[in-house]
Amino acid sequence: MSHDQSETLIHMVNQIAHNLQSASDPATGVKNHLEKFWARSMKERIIACLDAPDCALTPVARQAVEQLAQQRRQAS
Repeated sequence: MSHDQSETLIHMVNQIAHNLQSASDPATGVKNHLEKFWARSMKERIIACLDAPDCALTPVARQAVEQLAQQRRQAS
């Protein structure tokens, strides 16, 4: 994945997290949004981004992507 694609996905997840910050469980809200609206390839790319040293996910966004990754591991 190119650096620009990673930055775009990170920006998008961070924006979703920002928009859901007042929810009772914002990380789960972000995870649910990603599950519902993102293509499989986008979800795979953002999960892969967790291991990158320059992954600039906000704490809530990172928690949501970690939840998504865990859910995908359990489903397989």
